[in-house]
Amino acid sequence: MRIYRRKDWEKYRKEVIELDGGVCVRCKRGPLEGAVLQVHHKQYLPGKMPWEYPYDLCETLCRGCHAGEHGKVRPFSGWDCVGYDDLGDLSGECELCGNSIRHVFFVQHAKWPGLEVGEICCDHLTGTEEASEHRRYLGRLKRFVESSRWKADGSGGLRIVQKTLEIVIQPVEGQFRLVVEGHEGKLRFQSIVAAKSFALNSLEDGALEAFVNRYGKKRKANSRGY
Repeated sequence: MRIYRRKDWEKYRKEVIELDGGVCVRCKRGPLEGAVLQVHHKQYLPGKMPWEYPYDLCETLCRGCHAGEHGKVRPFSGWDCVGYDDLGDLSGECELCGNSIRHVFFVQHAKWPGLEVGEICCDHLTGTEEASEHRRYLGRLKRFVESSRWKADGSGGLRIVQKTLEIVIQPVEGQFRLVVEGHEGKLRFQSIVAAKSFALNSLEDGALEAFVNRYGKKRKANSRGY
């Protein structure tokens, strides 16, 4: 599991084992007795990465005791999606079905170790379409960012009309800002892609439309910004 190969987890795991004296808290065996030590989460907290837990919610178990603690049957419901990663290619493997995956979803359960799974398996475990919707959003974002409808506006910026709103991305002192229907935004973005992403999110949640309705389509340069 990729998430358990990260340095944050390795550091946290070492600290928990040290706090427990370097032995399994159940059978009291350690590496000298041939035990492979693992860290067991006594409960799983939604939204928390494995290394973000208080020490008292984790304990050191040998591989055998750890397996016994979790039982042998993986739950088929009660899972929550708490993280996502784009590997950039099909280098990942779904820990549920074994298929090669690029988009990895990290799911957790109150009584089972976390899993890294693909979109379909994530939806099946969580009983939602969260992963599928996220993938659809990524598709919309890619199309919006790469759209040929973005045109140079003559001042070094880019312009597009989306949902009847004129959106301009202007360079400002090495950064970028949004200008919506002539209203200059106060936020600054490090890249054009970041500005485009923010614009799409604000369009989809209705924030840009609400802003324009509040201040009107006056297209003037120095009015209050989004």
